[in-house]
Amino acid sequence: MIRSLLVCLVAFMVISAGCDSKPTDIKPTGGSSSTPENAKSTATKRIVLLNNTDSPFWDAARAGIQQASDDLKLATAGFTASMDSNDGTEQGQIEKLRQYGTQRDIAAVIISPISSSNPAIADELEKLSKKGVIIGCFDSDLNEKNRSIRNFYVGTNNVVGGKVLGTAAKNLRAKGEYVQFVGVDSQQNAIERMDGFTSAMGEGYVQKDRRLDDADRSRARDNVRDVISKYPDLSMLVGIWSYNAPAIVDVVNEKKVRDRFTIVTFDAEQIAIQQMADGMIDAMVVQNPFGMGYDSVKYCFAKLKGDAATVQEMFPNMGQPGGDIRDTGLKVVVPAKDTPLKPEMFKDFGPSVEFVTLPQFQEWLTKYRLTSS
Repeated sequence: MIRSLLVCLVAFMVISAGCDSKPTDIKPTGGSSSTPENAKSTATKRIVLLNNTDSPFWDAARAGIQQASDDLKLATAGFTASMDSNDGTEQGQIEKLRQYGTQRDIAAVIISPISSSNPAIADELEKLSKKGVIIGCFDSDLNEKNRSIRNFYVGTNNVVGGKVLGTAAKNLRAKGEYVQFVGVDSQQNAIERMDGFTSAMGEGYVQKDRRLDDADRSRARDNVRDVISKYPDLSMLVGIWSYNAPAIVDVVNEKKVRDRFTIVTFDAEQIAIQQMADGMIDAMVVQNPFGMGYDSVKYCFAKLKGDAATVQEMFPNMGQPGGDIRDTGLKVVVPAKDTPLKPEMFKDFGPSVEFVTLPQFQEWLTKYRLTSS
């Protein structure tokens, strides 16, 4: 009996001692303090580029994102960069942005806004910005009213792009009627390209229509069929978004009316490159989505690291009007032979616009292991 009491007493003393001691390597549980501070500092942070709709156009941007991730060694510094695809709707982007707002690992969001003026998209971006998330735009910008929300824009000067395409068109055909085809006309790049094209055309050219397809490829082809039937004097077909070029060519082939039309387009999906080689596209104005992806990641990573020198190098006039824009340039791509287009026709646009033949463009794609741009 005495022995049993002694055992119990010793056990009680051990337990009491254990209760008084406090581990030094475990934080109290509950709430945000449950995560050790060292785990917080080493958690991977994400740089996300959100596109407007899924398209082969973005493959080159993905390649640029990956190349920047490798060159800058993002993983070693605890960062990742990737592209997230929208479903082609404004609501889709709104929901994506709301999701980012609930995710603590989001460090930067760079968006190609499906609508430059949608107040809900602007509101969600502003909420993210207030949480310390870097906000940027690529490929297409916010409108002037909402532009102060984002830190930077990387991509094409789309007004200039439209004018370059218009310059190509009017040097291919002396006069005529034309229709422009695009996904939506609420996106800033669509507005600027189409207006830029029209402003470059001048007298002797009549815009008969602007057809929207809401990023529906079948509807894009139906639009081409309809305008060919509706406007008997139509002589130019103008593709504004990347998939419009294949849609135009598909219908022109189907109706066997290539000889009626001058065909000029934006961007160079893989199939459109082959279509130009086959004589079905007269000129393409090609952007640099690879550069858009690369430079967006490079800027965000520099900003997150506090690398002021790189930020200054990329945006030397930041803080001045237009200083938050980085132009990734344009290429005018023409067939290897039998084109009236010449480099001197585009010299007024400056060094950011490069004139190349299709084989030269294909060499550039090969250099960066790309199939489209």
